[in-house]
Amino acid sequence: MTQTMPPLRWKEIYSEAELYKAAVRVYTKPVFQWRKALCASTDGKTLYDFAAHGLRHLDAIHRSLRREAFEFRPAVALRYNFNGKHRTLYIAPWEERMVDLLLFRILNRRLHGWFSANSYAYRDRSYGLDTCQTRIATVLRSATGPLYVVKRDIADYFATVNHELLLKKLDELADPADYLFHLLVQRVHFLYQEEGGTQRATVGIPFGTAIACLLANIYLTDLDRHMEGIPQVDYFRYADDILLLSPCRETATQAAQRLELTLAGLKLRMKASHSADLLLTGTPIPDFHFATVRDFRHLGLLFRAGGGVALSRDKLRKIQNLFRFAFRRGRRRWKKITDKKARAQVLATLAAETIEKGVRNVAILDYYLKHVDDEQQLRILDRWLAEEILSLVFGGHKKGHFRRISFEQLRAMGLPSLLHRRRLICRGCIKSPFFVWQKEKTIRAFRGTVARLCRSKSETAFSSVPEAAAGKCP
Repeated sequence: MTQTMPPLRWKEIYSEAELYKAAVRVYTKPVFQWRKALCASTDGKTLYDFAAHGLRHLDAIHRSLRREAFEFRPAVALRYNFNGKHRTLYIAPWEERMVDLLLFRILNRRLHGWFSANSYAYRDRSYGLDTCQTRIATVLRSATGPLYVVKRDIADYFATVNHELLLKKLDELADPADYLFHLLVQRVHFLYQEEGGTQRATVGIPFGTAIACLLANIYLTDLDRHMEGIPQVDYFRYADDILLLSPCRETATQAAQRLELTLAGLKLRMKASHSADLLLTGTPIPDFHFATVRDFRHLGLLFRAGGGVALSRDKLRKIQNLFRFAFRRGRRRWKKITDKKARAQVLATLAAETIEKGVRNVAILDYYLKHVDDEQQLRILDRWLAEEILSLVFGGHKKGHFRRISFEQLRAMGLPSLLHRRRLICRGCIKSPFFVWQKEKTIRAFRGTVARLCRSKSETAFSSVPEAAAGKCP
């Protein structure tokens, strides 16, 4: 059952400092992606409009929160198609975003010990996707025999959360007579504008807002308690992706049944296309219910029997597409070059730039290279990259091209090796991709804007005054 804790109250958790910390986070995001600052909601104002009188606006928000008079205004509902997944994003005014993030930060920190240790998404401190994937691989490596794998995914989770059940759970965490509970009720029964009218949500939580991540974890914490109490079962939940691992067939079957019953009690549906009952083993074992496999895909990685980790097919294609798109964008640099070796040199340089200078590419590549240990797969990927360059030089994918320009010659031209890069990452010879990404995005963000970096001899710093980011839209 859910652990009990003293009810939370607004005056005990709110402080002006927390509001300003949330504001700094909101101000910082557009530093890396400045177009987000131009996004407007129902009030028609961008972040630059807010920042023009930022301190005055923040003081007004603080005073209304201290008086317990702040009310959330409607958000704009925007429908998107993310690679076939239809989602509705709710874009709130900037004042609401700051209060929303404030609630997420202070409540997520207060509820850290109350949340399950087997829930990894949207958590404070050391939890996250990286930790979840690492622990799954650790369980697989420590297994002494076949493992029964139960994979489940909740269908359209954020849009189908039941308000009545969610409010009952919030009633246990916050004092129903307190202003904090009043704010949370507003975020559950949130207002939004669509097709020219204002509506109040009757189901679901506002996808695209910070508080929705907190509410998503609160709603499924009872599920976590039910599942983590089953002996001989390793339980992992990342948002709505659920994974059960057990060495015992009967236990895995019972755990799957309990999982389905608990989700039905929460009025949630499972996505049939993402549900699987597998028997992970290196040797075929007949089973009428659990499909025998040597590996399974979860959270973007391919986990194998024995604990090996490789890139899943879609992530492998994603990495290949990074290079294909880079060659396509740099077409003018190499297409007109008639000398074959000179063209190969330019393409090898483009491949190296994709890894070393592409901010988004660095984060994607290094993240996956950090987790995979299938060096044979990386060797094949390195060879594919060489063949891709030679096909652009000579035309067509033919192994005979290596007789004209060898693999060693391409290496001498600067052709990168993903296998070698992985080894450097494991040895700590390459900086974290986040810091590379952060530095490059900071430089790009201030190009063509009225705000400028304040540089000193030893470091770069931001102005401490929010109005410094205002003035004009870039």
